[in-house]
Amino acid sequence: MISTARYAVQEIARLDLDARLALVAAGAQALAAESQAIEDAAVAEAGQARAFARRELASALDLLEALPALAEAIRPREVPARSGTTRLEFAPYGVVFGWHSANSPIWVPTLIAASAFVGGNAILSRPSRRVGSTTARVLEALAYRWPLGAMQMVTAPPDEAEALISAPGIGAVVAHASTATCRRHMARLAAAYADGATMRPYIPEASGNDAMIVMAGADMVPAADAAARGGFANAGQLCMAAKRIIVEREARDEFVPLLIEAVAALVTGPADDERTDVAPIAPAALARATEDLGEALAGGAKVLVGGRPSPGGGMDPTLVLLPGSALHVRLWRDESFAPLRGLVVADDLRHAVALANDSPFGLGASVFGPRERAVAVAAALTGARITVNEGPLYQDPHLVVGGVGDSGLAGSRPKVEQLVHARRVHVAAGG
Repeated sequence: MISTARYAVQEIARLDLDARLALVAAGAQALAAESQAIEDAAVAEAGQARAFARRELASALDLLEALPALAEAIRPREVPARSGTTRLEFAPYGVVFGWHSANSPIWVPTLIAASAFVGGNAILSRPSRRVGSTTARVLEALAYRWPLGAMQMVTAPPDEAEALISAPGIGAVVAHASTATCRRHMARLAAAYADGATMRPYIPEASGNDAMIVMAGADMVPAADAAARGGFANAGQLCMAAKRIIVEREARDEFVPLLIEAVAALVTGPADDERTDVAPIAPAALARATEDLGEALAGGAKVLVGGRPSPGGGMDPTLVLLPGSALHVRLWRDESFAPLRGLVVADDLRHAVALANDSPFGLGASVFGPRERAVAVAAALTGARITVNEGPLYQDPHLVVGGVGDSGLAGSRPKVEQLVHARRVHVAAGG
């Protein structure tokens, strides 16, 4: 597979940036034409609520539409030189290995494949086995006009597929996975480097435990809706979902009842029902959520809404109020990949910022409050994707997802920039 991909890279090298963008645009048309089949597959295979599957597909198409603007950053150009001329170029790493998570079978593969293609790379794509058919439909649509071997699906068992991370001929790796999985990948790479393997970029997009701060003076109705929708969409199984909700004490009495009302209004049901907001989750995720809830309650937490199992193997959207003495529990300290969220009351804004930043994760955060004060709070937050008076799931391909700390290494840099390396060519004056 690697040999075939490397040959495809040579074929792709014949295409300039505009030609590559044209092929991506053709793939976008093919993806749109297959949208209903892909949506159906995501509902049936990944268990996504139909409305969310449609949203993810729309995000993928938005990304493809925005790629020409994002790709201007890698367009070759002359740069200043003390003498002669220097040209800045951007070269592909060659073969990109994409390790994809199960919770985003449409958008993530689109992001990695399209960005790799625009940069001049070929790609080996390894989807989660839970969503292989959905991702295969996406990638087949994107790749149908590219050279043979430019896109290949890796269907090997996880241990065998993971060996590709350090395999000779792989130029770069992009992993969307839990922080634990990314650490395991990096340990494998480190061992391979010790044995003489060629170094390559490893680009992790790992777990998130994003905070949402609600300040006194915020517009409380949209803030409550953003916390509910942004916390429980896709049954809470999103890295950039609002997972730790922090309300300033002065705003508690106004905000909390509205939040309870907004969470209680979310519809739990089968994935294929158009009315469903929160679909069932996998048994392992449900077991973990049940443990997390039990630990929080034992630590003094109080269920504000939900807390019950839902039909079909899920959990009703559940919000718990955590006292300051219970902030050691896993629900608050680690990523909850389930419809289960914690709420903490902060004494003031300084305390709210400290609570938000007291985490090894640095994916993003959101703030609701009076504009100037909210912007000032946003500037003090750790994270790579911050929204102010917008929900954490705000859709905009230019507001790039990415993290720091235990959420990632590159922050919010477009993948199309990360999957090429800069090359400067200097020609002497008169030479």
